[in-house]
Amino acid sequence: MKRVVLHIDRLVLRGFDRADQAGIAEGLRAELGRLLATPQAAQALVAQRSVARLKVAPLPIAPGAQATAVGEQTAQSIVRGISS
Repeated sequence: MKRVVLHIDRLVLRGFDRADQAGIAEGLRAELGRLLATPQAAQALVAQRSVARLKVAPLPIAPGAQATAVGEQTAQSIVRGISS
């Protein structure tokens, strides 16, 4: 079994309140953990080896979206970026 270590040095989220920071981080952490546990994601990560920088497309966020949902959407976008 391989071990995956993911380090996010900086995540830039513009237009969000500081109060939403913890909720966004929690949604991101939980969703990345769930998505990266799949065999497909593991294969994509092994093929990548190391990604120095990953820039993802802007995410359309609905007004009033819960902070955790924003984190989850961000995680999904990150995994799409790794897999493509």
